[in-house]
Amino acid sequence: MKSIAPYPCHICSGALLPLSDFSTLVQVTSDCRPWRGGGALAVCTKCDTVQKPTTASWLKEADEIYAEYAIYNQGGGAEQATFDLNSGAATARSEKIVEWLNAAGQLPAGGKLLDIGCGNGAFLRAFSQQYPDWQLTGLELNDRNRAAVEAIPGVTQLHVGPLSALNERFDLIVLIHALEHIPEPVRYVAALTEHLNPGGRLLIEVPDLDNSPFDILIADHATHFTAGTLQRVVEAAGFAPLTLQRGFVPKELSLLAVRAADAASSLVASDLPGKNRDTAAAHLSWLHSLVQRSQQVQGDFSIFGTSISATWMAASMDRQADFFIDEDYNRVGGSHMGRPIYHPTAMPSTPTVLVPLRADIAQEIAKRYAQLECDFVLLPL
Repeated sequence: MKSIAPYPCHICSGALLPLSDFSTLVQVTSDCRPWRGGGALAVCTKCDTVQKPTTASWLKEADEIYAEYAIYNQGGGAEQATFDLNSGAATARSEKIVEWLNAAGQLPAGGKLLDIGCGNGAFLRAFSQQYPDWQLTGLELNDRNRAAVEAIPGVTQLHVGPLSALNERFDLIVLIHALEHIPEPVRYVAALTEHLNPGGRLLIEVPDLDNSPFDILIADHATHFTAGTLQRVVEAAGFAPLTLQRGFVPKELSLLAVRAADAASSLVASDLPGKNRDTAAAHLSWLHSLVQRSQQVQGDFSIFGTSISATWMAASMDRQADFFIDEDYNRVGGSHMGRPIYHPTAMPSTPTVLVPLRADIAQEIAKRYAQLECDFVLLPL
């Protein structure tokens, strides 16, 4: 199969090899809206990074997506919850990240923080509650959430515009689900060294490709990170990773780093040659099997969830679900894709429930709600 020219890998400039099975799949946006199919997915033949070729058409589509972006729209702007696999207990994602940072970061009582891609301020709000003496700055592409962000205790400003126009230094810079959107991640992260005080820290949170097959379906995600890929990007940008953990926030990678001039990294990259290509190929095969299995569902049905996987599943089917089911009470009572959202214990009926999640997660959900006597459709491994 020929490489994609003239668009090289946006990590190492190596040649890109297209993954042809991707183009027939429907995509979704990162704010959980159905998007068009026909996209491109590739893997670098040199560094093995799975990525969207950042062509002119991809950049145009990303601009289209961000022009109508509505973060956490299913819950009226309330941040999505993460759920414990066994108990089902819910915690806001930003609270989990701050919990991890408390354990890994050894932060002082006071300092200055920059949240790049702060959205409506979910992380700033969670951080402010734990670190009330810090001065907080948010950075965004537009000011649609200015009032919400600037109302957070400790926030001194919302900067709208490029990082290069912000003439300040900080003790902690965070990118929470931001780096995967950036077409040139090494160059962008390298620029952060000029905005960190000596000894300052960098926190990055991204989806984990190994444990999140649906991430490749997100149209505006440029890079699909594994632990090894994330470490290489950060080190190439002049940082030394201190801690890199998989799964503290389910299906995500959490990394804390300092400038390489301030410390040496003891982490060893773990990806084997060709592993990421094999992972992406396995994900694609599994996703196609999900589509095939969903088409076999007969009669009335609902879909479990209202985030990326559920949105994609609904958009991939040739008929609409009767309703969506979600454990997140911020979303219950609302609607998604024109269909109502119910809590599992308050469904108006007990139809077939399609659970478009990783098999281990789907199985635990079915166990938690076994008393409902639903026909949970658990998709193949």
